[in-house]
Amino acid sequence: MTWRFKEKGDIMMKKIRVIHFTIANVGGGATKSVLRLWKYIDRERFQFDFVTMSDKLDFAEELEAEGCKIYYLSAYAEDNLELFTKEVKEILSNGYDVLHLQTSWWRGFATEKIAKEIGIPKVILYCNNTGVTVRNGQSYEAARKLHFQQRELLTEDMATDFVACSEAAAEWLYGDRIPKEKIKIVPYAIELEDYKYNENIREKYRETLGIKDEFVIGHVGRFEYQKNHEFLIDVFQDIVKVDDRVKLLLVGVGDLQGKVKDKIKQLGIEDKVIFTGKRNDIDGLMQAMDIFAFPSRFEGFGIVLIEAQAAGLKCLTSKEIPDEARITDNIEFLELDKKIWTDSILKYKDGYIREDMSEIMEAKGWGMKAHAEIFEQIYLN
Repeated sequence: MTWRFKEKGDIMMKKIRVIHFTIANVGGGATKSVLRLWKYIDRERFQFDFVTMSDKLDFAEELEAEGCKIYYLSAYAEDNLELFTKEVKEILSNGYDVLHLQTSWWRGFATEKIAKEIGIPKVILYCNNTGVTVRNGQSYEAARKLHFQQRELLTEDMATDFVACSEAAAEWLYGDRIPKEKIKIVPYAIELEDYKYNENIREKYRETLGIKDEFVIGHVGRFEYQKNHEFLIDVFQDIVKVDDRVKLLLVGVGDLQGKVKDKIKQLGIEDKVIFTGKRNDIDGLMQAMDIFAFPSRFEGFGIVLIEAQAAGLKCLTSKEIPDEARITDNIEFLELDKKIWTDSILKYKDGYIREDMSEIMEAKGWGMKAHAEIFEQIYLN
């Protein structure tokens, strides 16, 4: 262990320097989780820095003011391996003790190999999803095929720690390549108090959003194939046919947003759909909702389902979501069938009592304090 003098006669341990790879500007669950971890981690013992593929981070100034360094990568490994390797080597050569890798699917092992070459003492793989995220017109099936091909090349010496947000995520990323006893399941967590249902906040947000007495179906997620917005729009159209006193509240940004907007326009329901864009007040927006719909094609966990349950919302989600997301009795897992979803949403149309779930969820370990303590031990061990 390395020691340094803080003041004359006062000896303390050197801070453990953790580099997080990568975060993004889209405000997705993985980035939110890492930023929350930074908020709750013991900053007397740990220092966080961050790597991003985004051109900018809206929250960069805040992180830098707190002493964090942000590195901007200019190339993906699969696009320009030489440039990617050069930049990552420069980053990881800055004396880090821990490399914390957010990994959703396998394209290769460039970062892990660089970390091993440089001699990073601890390399943590944290799986946060159960599917591939395609870009640049890449075929979804081709990406899945690449993932499984690369997974067969995974070895136990690629990292020191293998972590996942759920059993399903662990199976997806590690398969049988890593022994089960070497994998640690660490689900996401949130700041429960922020999501506690509050009638005053609800009325304020509904007024700001232009919502009166309409029944509000809410969704939070990037506009990507994974989140299945087009299915949700089809369901919503059928609901409008039954009762037009409804609104659909869509929170997020993404490559498919234009396509979704075009579909809504073609269906003639633009006046019933609210696009908020990227927001950092999800807790407040969830107060304005009456039900939370999450028809994802796949998820490692779905951090927004923790948030929605904490807000006391009834949650309808696809059966592709891991069962670990069932934290309260307010969640239903449904087949991706339009009629099933339409009927399931309409049964809540006349309202229900929103209960305070914060104490129940805190007792089950879904608060950020317990989550941060788990990762502190992983970093220290």
